[in-house]
Amino acid sequence: MTGHIIEPERLGLWVAVTFVIALLALIVALLGLNRTNDLMYMTQTEVLLLNKKIENANPTASVPAAPAEQAQQ
Repeated sequence: MTGHIIEPERLGLWVAVTFVIALLALIVALLGLNRTNDLMYMTQTEVLLLNKKIENANPTASVPAAPAEQAQQ
């Protein structure tokens, strides 16, 4: 004779608690995605700012003019 792991009269309580835990896990996952998105945006912005600083500090290292522009000079 085997008994129930979860008593049938407490099944509703188990379902409610499990649902609340699942909602909390969803909220934590969405917060993690939002934080990752913010960090990715900040990182890309910093890279662009560093590229501008490098271009301004060393103007001779910029991209050479296109052939059409060289022909006009």
